[in-house]
Amino acid sequence: MSQDERDEIVRMIKANFAAFTAHSIDGMKAMDHPDGTIWDMFEPELFIGTEGRARFRKNDVGQSKKRGKLVINVEDPVLVDIWDNTALARYYLNFTYEPPNAMANRIRITDVFQRIDGRWMRRHHHEGTIPSGVPPITEPGPDRK
Repeated sequence: MSQDERDEIVRMIKANFAAFTAHSIDGMKAMDHPDGTIWDMFEPELFIGTEGRARFRKNDVGQSKKRGKLVINVEDPVLVDIWDNTALARYYLNFTYEPPNAMANRIRITDVFQRIDGRWMRRHHHEGTIPSGVPPITEPGPDRK
């Protein structure tokens, strides 16, 4: 894996979130593979393909516009591994919406990319909230007396 390839993927990731901050659906879909999928932290559905992602992004941008100013920070390091024409990126992201409808969170993200005809395209985007640990066990389980 070359540093240039890693840097290209990191630039794509950061450009995607800059597009979200600007409410640019075209900017967000620029790196998507037509069959790509999204698992968003707020939605239970897996969004599949161009139509599914378009429906998701319309709703996601719509809710974002109802909040205050958005600040997004992709934390360094973004860990990128590349095997032939497949790349895997893992990173943390912090976001803050100002009032009205303020909220903030830190999430962890995994992105899978495929190089097609010399161009990296995102095949899957997976977001999840940071766990706070294992909940306490207050009652004995079925194998305990």
